Amino acid sequence: MQNFFKKKILLVGMPDMALVCMAKLVAEHVNIVACVPPPKTDGTYKLFCDFAKQLGMNVISYDKSVLDEDFVNKIKALEPDLGIVCSYCKLLPMEFLNIPKDGFINTHPSLLPKYRGGNPYSHVIINGEKETGVTLHFMDEHFDTGDIVAQQKVEVFNTDTMGTVFNRLNFLAADMLLRFLIKYEKGEKIIRIPQPQGDFVKAPSIKSATEDVLINWNKPATEIDRFIRALNPFINAGTRYRQNYLKIHTAYIENRDSGFYPGTIVSTDGDLGVATKKGIIHITVLQAGSYFIGEASEFIKLSNCKIGEILD
Repeated sequence: MQNFFKKKILLVGMPDMALVCMAKLVAEHVNIVACVPPPKTDGTYKLFCDFAKQLGMNVISYDKSVLDEDFVNKIKALEPDLGIVCSYCKLLPMEFLNIPKDGFINTHPSLLPKYRGGNPYSHVIINGEKETGVTLHFMDEHFDTGDIVAQQKVEVFNTDTMGTVFNRLNFLAADMLLRFLIKYEKGEKIIRIPQPQGDFVKAPSIKSATEDVLINWNKPATEIDRFIRALNPFINAGTRYRQNYLKIHTAYIENRDSGFYPGTIVSTDGDLGVATKKGIIHITVLQAGSYFIGEASEFIKLSNCKIGEILD
């Protein structure tokens, strides 16, 4: 397809979705005239720029805003036909979205209109969804509300973590973008489906080291298991034990009543069994502060954990 792509594409994004999509599109010789990294204050800025430059891409950054005059002039001079966004941390204003001749397409990792927001990966697991997917849609002045042009479903398994869903959807997004850009290049009619109006389940960002990540032991073990998997490995669910903060990496469920109050340690044989509202969560891998990360069996020996102690 080296001589196939003539349309000029502007790519805006941030790791990791943007890196996966960039690698795929560059390998297929899509005519990406420039890519725009996240703000310079973002921790992923250098990673994005280094990756893009290794691919031989033209990187154009802005200082304060995508409406900075010098930045806008550089983008306009490229005369892009279409913009694509592969994950971004800011709402892009319409003045910027209108620069490409045919507007911007966003790559969103959920089945819109469900799970608009910054972290669809975790919330589909937390809510026990059986499927999720990727939506390509035209962008407007709001987050994730524009007309849909493509959508593909994937199954959510009962062993999935945030990480496995994240990876699956990033690679699916790259494949979908390529298929869309081939249709766009051929001049095929793009069918736009307006999103329905209504109050749909949201997917707000979940911030690490906040109340957002604390395990509620008064919930059933099945819900806590989903919560732990939904935050693994990028955020991590947590709890407090002896005034220390524990990050819980992996666990499994035992479906029996312990007779103990939720949050109570009920077993220390090989792993850390904790009572819940219904069932027992067995913690297998955890992290305690900066001094321990590893199997729960080693933490039990190190800390001399006792049955009857409480996790808050």
